[in-house]
Amino acid sequence: MRPVAALLLGGLISCCGSGGTASAQAAETSQSVAAPADSVRPDDAPVRPSHAMDSPSVLFAAGVFALVEAYDYPYSVGVTYVARPMTTWRLAPGAGFAVGPDGIAFLYLDLRRDFALGERWYVTPSLSAGWFLNGDVIGPRDHLEFQSGIQFARRFDNGLRLGLAGLHISNGGLEHPNNGTEAVLLTLQVPLQK
Repeated sequence: MRPVAALLLGGLISCCGSGGTASAQAAETSQSVAAPADSVRPDDAPVRPSHAMDSPSVLFAAGVFALVEAYDYPYSVGVTYVARPMTTWRLAPGAGFAVGPDGIAFLYLDLRRDFALGERWYVTPSLSAGWFLNGDVIGPRDHLEFQSGIQFARRFDNGLRLGLAGLHISNGGLEHPNNGTEAVLLTLQVPLQK
C-alpha cells in the first residue's frame, strides 16, 4: 500500500506542480500583453502629420515676369514671408515683393492655403493685392494690381518645398483696359522653425 500511495501522491504533486507552472506562465503572458496598454498615456498618442507648413516660412521665387515675346520675357525674382496658417480654414497671410528689369517691381500682401496631394505633394492657391511699378511696360498699367496664382510643390524630409508657380497679374477689372501679365516661377519655400 505504501508504494502505491507514494506513487499516487507523487503523480498528484507532479500534476499540481506542472499545473501551477502552466498557470504561472499564463499569468506572466497575460501580464506582458496587458503591460503595454497600461503604460500608454494619452500624451503619448502619435501626432498626425500636418497637411500644411505649420511654421512661418520664407518663399523664394525666380522666373519670368511676362510670358509674352514682345516684352522679351523679363525676369522676376522675389521673396514672400508666409505666416503660420490661421483660422479653421488654415489661411496663411503673408507679404512680399518681386522685382524685374528696367524698374519693374511689385510689393504686395498675400493670402494662401495649402492642400495636400498625398504625403509629399501640395497645391497652394494664392491671392495678392499690392502696388505695381511698371518700369518697362509689360502689361499692367495701374499701380493697384491683383495677383492670383497656383503653386505645385514637393516637400522634402528637411521641410523644404521645391515647386513651380503660375501667376496672373491684372487690375481685376477696376479700370479699362484691364491689361495683365502671366508669370511662371520656380519656388523654394524654407520653414523658419523645425
